[in-house]
Amino acid sequence: MNRALFNFDRSRLDTIHKYSLELLGETGIKFPNKDALDIFTQHGFKTDGEMVFFQEKDIEKALETVQASFTLTARDPKKSFVIGDDTFRMAPGYGPPFVIERSGEMRPSILEDTQKFCKLVQSSKALDFNSSIVVQPNDVPAATAHLDILLATMLLTDKPIMGSSSSKECAQDSLEMAKMIWGKTDQYVMISLVDSLSPLQYAEEMIESLMVFAKAGQPLIIHSSCSLGSSGPITIAGSLVISNATTLAGICLSQLINPGTPVVYGLGGSPTDMKTGGYINASPEDAKHTAIVTALGRYYNIPVRSQGALTESFSLDYQAGMESAMLMTTASLSGAHVALHTCGTYGGMIAMSFEKFIADEDLCCALKKLMKPVEFREEDFSMDMIKRIGTSGSYLMEPHTATRCRTEFFLPDLNIRTIHAKWLDLETREMDQRAALVLEKRLASYEKPDIDSSLEKGLTDYVAKRKNP
Repeated sequence: MNRALFNFDRSRLDTIHKYSLELLGETGIKFPNKDALDIFTQHGFKTDGEMVFFQEKDIEKALETVQASFTLTARDPKKSFVIGDDTFRMAPGYGPPFVIERSGEMRPSILEDTQKFCKLVQSSKALDFNSSIVVQPNDVPAATAHLDILLATMLLTDKPIMGSSSSKECAQDSLEMAKMIWGKTDQYVMISLVDSLSPLQYAEEMIESLMVFAKAGQPLIIHSSCSLGSSGPITIAGSLVISNATTLAGICLSQLINPGTPVVYGLGGSPTDMKTGGYINASPEDAKHTAIVTALGRYYNIPVRSQGALTESFSLDYQAGMESAMLMTTASLSGAHVALHTCGTYGGMIAMSFEKFIADEDLCCALKKLMKPVEFREEDFSMDMIKRIGTSGSYLMEPHTATRCRTEFFLPDLNIRTIHAKWLDLETREMDQRAALVLEKRLASYEKPDIDSSLEKGLTDYVAKRKNP
């Protein structure tokens, strides 16, 4: 099935690639890390200080070893899944340091919030895996917060997970804890996000994390983005070139370290507010980037990451629904394979909301239904029934209807489908009120997934020792 909403002329993609190669060969990409520079030098790359220059053959060789698809293994093997097939895999918000309450109050997030979101991910029928930092807890030391987040994820969910890529130490801790669950295997057990800096560079901690995970052969999302008009060109065409060049350079490094390391390709671009200089998220320009970037992923034959249900809003209002639906619908119908931020994000990724998390799940489920191909089997046409009923009957009581009535249509958890008189009598007409009720029931009914007691103790002890050496 081809889910592509926008099929771009290959000549345009050729042009983006050609100009990206020009930047890679003439301007270069900054890698402020001695070990990475040594790797490039050993493989014959031209360097000048911290700048690395790439030839077309270097990029082509790297792209040849990147896998078109791979399987991400969950603690519960039944929840493992493929990245790179026709399925759109979704994870919740990533990185916000705040939580916005129903009242509109914004407060620092805490570890208890992380744990609650992990429980929601585990019980979600929409989400396929958990983010590395669904929220950043502020009530634990920043240097070891990743350990608390990893522990919560590994104990409270048995879906696939993301590793922590905030630093070399975070990446190493992620792998050590993963080994306790999966052992030393060739399985892909966590996927981790490496973000570049714009323009045309990587931060040292991101380089270190990339190198740790690539050496271990664990999948990476290598993502570049810029703010149009400030950290990158104001045009979408220009921003695509600068971000594509940077992402290709990161992919090249991962394949030099360990050819065949799975990679998910990612680019983004959001406008700069020319009145304030601020960063604008969830715009039509974001959506256009998603569509074109997905086409570039097909061009390179690499799985693609998109943005999720983002919004600039701070409440569960029309703006939040409109912006989130625009980005998610574009990603799903363009053919993206992986999305972060699909549930719960407010205010340009600055905060998470429990109520929006619940509402976004309905959007995700609706899109999964939208992406599901229409069946055209003989039993789906049901011609005998159509001919028998003709113009004189109803299909309501037919067995064909009865056997499919609970599965054929999308059934939302929150949306209201009733007549106006009954709607007026509802006690909870507002979306945030209904989401709050669902949230309360979800958390109350949460069941912790089974885990061997000795494994749980081992993970808990590892975290305790790392926090108090």
